[in-house]
Amino acid sequence: MVERFDNLRIPVTSSKREKGITPYYGANGIQDYVQGYTHDGEFVLVAEDGANDLQNYPVHYVNGKVWVNNHAHVLQGKNKMVDNLFLVNAIKQIKIETYLVGGSRAKLNADVMMKLPIKVPTFNEQQKIGEYFSKFDTLITLHQRKPK
Repeated sequence: MVERFDNLRIPVTSSKREKGITPYYGANGIQDYVQGYTHDGEFVLVAEDGANDLQNYPVHYVNGKVWVNNHAHVLQGKNKMVDNLFLVNAIKQIKIETYLVGGSRAKLNADVMMKLPIKVPTFNEQQKIGEYFSKFDTLITLHQRKPK
């Protein structure tokens, strides 16, 4: 129900990145802004390794041109089967810790990630749920930015 685009990821050390306007994503979100891009479209990024919070596992929705390094998986719901905004929230509800391997640097293997159990309602319901949570996340962000 989803496709994985990890094959397009390109890691670039900070000293070799050319400054630009494209968000450069790693396991925990935007790391920098660079020239160029690896992906163009609507995607869901899931930390592969190096997540800074295993209880609130890093999952990000992106739309447009982005550069993704090798520390984040890149997913996209198949057309009219899985809505990407819904997918973000569905993955965030999973206790990812039980699926991680490795010692001090926990890792979510691609094969394991592709088998995560997600209950999927109709596409129309997914869109409504995804839009609702997206608006809710925006509202939370706005309230966090309010001067105290």
